[in-house]
Amino acid sequence: MKGLKKFVACMLCLTMMIAGCSCRLKTTKEAPLKSFAEFINEIFQTEVSTDTISLHYSLSNPESYGIKEPEASLGDYSLDKMNEEILQAENYLSTLKRYDPANLTAEEQLIYDILSVTLENTIKTGDYLYYQETLGPTTGIQAQLPILLAEYSFSKESDIITYLNLLNCIGTYFEQICEFERQKSENGFFMSDEVADMIIRQCSDFIKDSENNLLIECFNEKIASFEGLSAEAMVSYAEQNEKAVKESVIPAYENLINTLEVLKGTATNQIGLCGFSEGKEYYELMCQISTGSKKTIKEMKTALSNTLNSSILTMTTIQIQNPTITTQINNFKFPKTEPYEILTYLKDAIKDDFPSIDDVNCSVRYVHESLREHLSPAMYLVPPIDSYQENFIYINNNPVYDMSEIFPTIAHEGYPGHLYQNVYFRSQNPHPLRNLINITGYDEGWATYVEAYSYSLAGFTKDLESMLVSNMVALHCLYSLTDIGIHYEGWTKSDTAEFWNVYGVSSDIAEEIYYTILSEPGIYLPYSIGYIEIMELQNKAKNALGEKFTLMDFHEFLLKMGPCPYSIINEYMDEWIRSQK
Repeated sequence: MKGLKKFVACMLCLTMMIAGCSCRLKTTKEAPLKSFAEFINEIFQTEVSTDTISLHYSLSNPESYGIKEPEASLGDYSLDKMNEEILQAENYLSTLKRYDPANLTAEEQLIYDILSVTLENTIKTGDYLYYQETLGPTTGIQAQLPILLAEYSFSKESDIITYLNLLNCIGTYFEQICEFERQKSENGFFMSDEVADMIIRQCSDFIKDSENNLLIECFNEKIASFEGLSAEAMVSYAEQNEKAVKESVIPAYENLINTLEVLKGTATNQIGLCGFSEGKEYYELMCQISTGSKKTIKEMKTALSNTLNSSILTMTTIQIQNPTITTQINNFKFPKTEPYEILTYLKDAIKDDFPSIDDVNCSVRYVHESLREHLSPAMYLVPPIDSYQENFIYINNNPVYDMSEIFPTIAHEGYPGHLYQNVYFRSQNPHPLRNLINITGYDEGWATYVEAYSYSLAGFTKDLESMLVSNMVALHCLYSLTDIGIHYEGWTKSDTAEFWNVYGVSSDIAEEIYYTILSEPGIYLPYSIGYIEIMELQNKAKNALGEKFTLMDFHEFLLKMGPCPYSIINEYMDEWIRSQK
């Protein structure tokens, strides 16, 4: 399987990168075919148990799924393991093809279709081992791990022990990452010095205050509220945690910093992925996997350009026809500005166009100071499959973000965004394997789509609403076109500055955009292409159904489909449209 389920929405989560291998498993005799239900259950049990983080964030009670919790581990980040995972994907696909979809239930047929696409894509990534990167200023493992560890929940005392053992695995795991980076360097695939410096700075910020480290503060808060622990046990666990942070976690980050420092200067490619011999091919595959779209890069670029031009035309037309719009833009205010108030407001306001979901809890937390500079404005922490009633949204109150304009961001993360979509899907009781298959373009496409929708709930005039939505969509397109420009067309800093200067953006800001995108290829496309795919689906449904089309029905169809490649959603929509007529 390509990577783990994404546990943090709006930033990619802990992923075990898949390596390539030219060899294939040879079998002399096919094993007897099990039932399809047994087959996908075995895949789920295997994939969810690859490491402690994946298992913990996927299931609150692994035993109820027939899974015995293994020893604490972050997994194996080695070339041998990567090759094993590609071969595993090939075996999964070979077995999958032995089933006749006509003999499966409707849900099993959908899982069959999704697995076919995702496994085939996973196998293709095996040709691009050294192109893959687990480090990145925002989405890299070193940036995500602090949040995942800080939010590691303790429901029983054994969870505390497992967590402490997990901290002591970080040194070995990070050394494996360092070894992979050394191998990338030897083969001419190491990152540029500028990108290395960004990661080094992020790591340094996280560990600079060892006495008040995020992992010490959060752990102490959690055990202080843990029922049944004696005072002596609390003190003992706190001491063990502080020791592990100072003697395992911080040294692991120091090792990573030192490794990157040593490897700086070994980059052979100073531009985007296209600077490598097969960089364009890898970039296209990576973007198709992350967006869930079958579009080629050229087709994505055309769709982005058309959407950008349409957004600009809308804004220009309104400015010509409505002389007061500039004043409205300079003075508008959202109806709510406090996160909890926004969540409550949106939960009620979406009822006309979105199906109802179960009442669930949602806690809003703020990003630790050591992570503020490097994380997005907000994040939704995806809960375990079997306890989706407890949800968390992180707000980054970095002064560079305007908290008075967080209304659409909360819509993106909460209602009717990530929180709402996850709760709706899980309340349908899908097969648990569906929750492990990561289709980022579906998740972020939906959240971007409903973020745009949220402006219609803010009480603005139609012109102001259209201006704000068009501006939001245009920005997404500009970032994504820049992404394609840098990694597929070889844009330099000056090319990027020239592109953004047309839209009134200074060269200094354009340079920041350049290095952000250079460091994390494809980071913006799941949002923009996912949004465009959903709008194409909506237009298809509107054209086919005419007056029978309703947003409620359309949203219910998309939500019931759940995370899925858009090519499959398109096929299922044809049948849905026929049923609606």
